[in-house]
Amino acid sequence: MSKHRKMEKRLVEKKERCMSRQECTMAVGIFVAVVLVVATIFSMNRRFCPGLLPGFTFPTDGDMQDYLLDLSLIQKKDGLLVSWYHSANNKSEMEKALKSDAMVLEADVNIEGYNTDGQTSIPIMAHPPDIYSDNTLQEWLDAVLKSNKGIKLDFKTIESVGPSLDILKKKALESGINRPVWLNADILHGPNVPGFIEVVNATSFLNLIQEKFPNATISPGWQVLYVSLLPNKTYTRAMVEDMYELLKNVTQKVTFPIRAVMGKNAWPHFKWLLEQSPSYSLTLWQEKDDPVTVEDLLFIRDNSQPDQIYYDIYDPVLSAFKEVAFQPNRSRRFYSGGNLIDYFKPRNSDGIYIQWHSIDNRITLMTLLKEGDSGMIVVPVGETQSNPGVPTVDGSDVDFQLQECLDLILVSPKPWGIYLKIKSQELLSPSLALLKHLNERKFLYNPTWINMDVSYGRFATPGYIGGDQFIKEINKVFPYVTIAPGWPKELLVQGYTKPLVEDMTSLFKGLWQEVSYQLQAVPLGKSLLAIQMLQQSSPRHSLTVEHQLEQGSYMTGYKGLILVRGRNTDKVFYNLHKDYSNNFARDVFTS
Repeated sequence: MSKHRKMEKRLVEKKERCMSRQECTMAVGIFVAVVLVVATIFSMNRRFCPGLLPGFTFPTDGDMQDYLLDLSLIQKKDGLLVSWYHSANNKSEMEKALKSDAMVLEADVNIEGYNTDGQTSIPIMAHPPDIYSDNTLQEWLDAVLKSNKGIKLDFKTIESVGPSLDILKKKALESGINRPVWLNADILHGPNVPGFIEVVNATSFLNLIQEKFPNATISPGWQVLYVSLLPNKTYTRAMVEDMYELLKNVTQKVTFPIRAVMGKNAWPHFKWLLEQSPSYSLTLWQEKDDPVTVEDLLFIRDNSQPDQIYYDIYDPVLSAFKEVAFQPNRSRRFYSGGNLIDYFKPRNSDGIYIQWHSIDNRITLMTLLKEGDSGMIVVPVGETQSNPGVPTVDGSDVDFQLQECLDLILVSPKPWGIYLKIKSQELLSPSLALLKHLNERKFLYNPTWINMDVSYGRFATPGYIGGDQFIKEINKVFPYVTIAPGWPKELLVQGYTKPLVEDMTSLFKGLWQEVSYQLQAVPLGKSLLAIQMLQQSSPRHSLTVEHQLEQGSYMTGYKGLILVRGRNTDKVFYNLHKDYSNNFARDVFTS
């Protein structure tokens, strides 16, 4: 073969090898493209049609956030990440909802022709006063179950509940629902709603769920009317306790719908409600014209766990709220009547790690705010001859009014608690009024305690405020505090005797506020039985033991301090002189 032919052959072979590599490269490219297309389609199916994915199952009574996590629609359990679509009732609105990015659809269920001669038993998607619709519940479910949307059905009449649950049960058995289902109805009268207004019968609603479709989340609410002329009218403790009595024995998850504009002022009651079961959550909802504020939403978020609260709120408030809520290292809007352990978060949730500081003038306060790190600031509240009736820091050489003292504490970036040791009953109301003013201006986000020695029952003593009057005044003027009652000192010679303890605990039994009984270490050393009785009085009650220089040496108070140390370390606090505090910590942790 000639040299020319050989070279030509090599060129052909090289070209073939190149073509082979190019074909291989193209094949790989095509394969990658196909994979991407399949992945995209799969992702879209996960986003829009999980019911179509082979093997996808989820219980109808499952947690909504767990469901959305399974679909990768949220990255962590947080009710603020869940998005909603309101009133997806008629077919046009339903189609908009299905095409939206909303994760959960809320729709209203009525009965066709309700309260007319043409009333049927067919559940339709309509909000009163509408009693007809182009969309039945059956049609609505058929469409929604082709998507991945969570379901919340809001029943407007008891007549619509039974037939609707029958449809849900049949659908679950035939083809599966594979997503959380929430069943909502207003079953109690709420703020500003008179008793003659009809609500869904609570007993019938709950019984029908248990009988026909128990595998769901129950969403029982109050019929509520917001009146702008009465902006502070809100849910009462009685309303919340009545709801709890109805729901306390159900085994399902429960989410309580709360009108957001009324949420903050009733927060102590809802916080109590959340504490009754780990299966409870709240869903904050808003009418379009409700003046819901970002500040109030932040307050609720900062005093609950992220997965405990859902936010069914309209823009632009929702977007503004999210922008602030997710900011790292932002200041916390703490509830002034909240628990010290929750605020200071001491090591091992042990109250011994919370420092207490006494001040008696502007200089000691300014020095503490500059050099201290955190703790409860004990402020003795008295009055001066030049300003009778005006709360002043007692013991100050110059006029140091309580208003200025509180202002200085509240502008500090450090975590401080406020303990007002009020010397006379005439100063109680004006001191509470100052706190109320600061709270209304959205400045008071520190734990705040109100202390007075009180007179009551078998420890009735002249010269002290009556226990009933103490409670009444707090609840009338500013109830969002921890109540810190003490006994008259002259009655403690024999220690905290059984009659003293029985009458004090009976006085404060049933209060919704946090209560911390104020004890002196020396007489406490004679009172082991009293310690046991007080610690068993209520899970919302705690003990605070005081021992200062004027009350004796460290060793004279040691027995009382060590007796109370036995258990419930998150329910015992130590208001001690700095030297005594150091000595006690040393003895506790090195013994």
